Amino acid sequence: MTGGRFDFDDGGTYCGGWEEGKAHGHGICTGPKGQGEYSGSWSHGFEVVGGYTWPSGNTYQGYWAQGKRHGLGVETKGKWMYRGEWSHGFKGRYGVRQSLCTPARYEGTWSNGLQDGYGVETYGDGGTYQGQWAGGMRHGYGVRQSVPYGMATVIRSPLRTSLASLRSEQSNGSVLHDAAPRRQPPAPAAASKRSSVRSDAAMSRISSSDANSTISFGDVDCDFCPVEDHVDATTTETYMGEWKNDKRTGFGISERSNGMKYEGEWANNKRHGYGCTVFPDGSKEEGKYKNNILVRGIRKQLIPIRNTKTREKVDRAIEGAQRAAAMARTKVEIANSRYVNTGWVAVLPGSVGTVEYRMFIGPLVTSSK
Repeated sequence: MTGGRFDFDDGGTYCGGWEEGKAHGHGICTGPKGQGEYSGSWSHGFEVVGGYTWPSGNTYQGYWAQGKRHGLGVETKGKWMYRGEWSHGFKGRYGVRQSLCTPARYEGTWSNGLQDGYGVETYGDGGTYQGQWAGGMRHGYGVRQSVPYGMATVIRSPLRTSLASLRSEQSNGSVLHDAAPRRQPPAPAAASKRSSVRSDAAMSRISSSDANSTISFGDVDCDFCPVEDHVDATTTETYMGEWKNDKRTGFGISERSNGMKYEGEWANNKRHGYGCTVFPDGSKEEGKYKNNILVRGIRKQLIPIRNTKTREKVDRAIEGAQRAAAMARTKVEIANSRYVNTGWVAVLPGSVGTVEYRMFIGPLVTSSK
């Protein structure tokens, strides 16, 4: 094996080991004008373990396979960090993505760079969602817990916050619809082609790999809008039940700490179908809802519904909501188990010393040897 410095026509350079016309051993490859750099070990033209720094300042430290991030690794991108597994260039199967400046984080399973399976998301104001995911969206069964209304209104973060679930379209404050929908995550872009260690090929992969990082995690979810004035600042809300495409849809129970409760059917974050709302004063309305408005049934009275068919449909909806809530609690246990019992440690050799990353449990640990 030979080695040395190789200068490319576009201004990029490679310094390190070389064998049969390909990078092999330890080496550093930089892009044109010194923008972007990979430093680490190579095997016949492909990265094995090491770190990339993109022109934007984003970094990745970890393992590679066939020119793609694969295995354990740590990515820092803007104000976010991801620690966990990678698969063929994308985040997955287990990992943690967290904000470096707020409590916002997601811990759980991934697929093709998006949250998928089971996980726990904590929002910038401290509210949480625990349960099932699909394609970067809450989907399946899960539990959404808000923080006190007063805390949610103070933060006013561009991140998704717990205030989203405290909003109501109705002046009487009856149950709560979520915020404007998140942008749907696009399908992951195809990984760029990989040739041997020419400067232009290596650096173009750096740029494309950076762009392929997931854009999910609820960076934008809601704009703050006025909420009813009579909601106490200490009020919190919990929703347990079904989710579809990031919205409360199906059967579920929404309950506020002030005693307000809705059990029944949902569609697009609104009461839609049959259900029952109990108000803090003990009165209730039950029947058929359409887009959060009661269109058939008894409105805010203490007497029960007399119509037999409507009564049966309401009862079935309540039973369905209770089953969905129980299923959601089960999924929460599974979601929590995805990371609570995991304590992997990845030792990633770097160009200077050794960097040790403790996955999932506790803060990032770094040490030089």
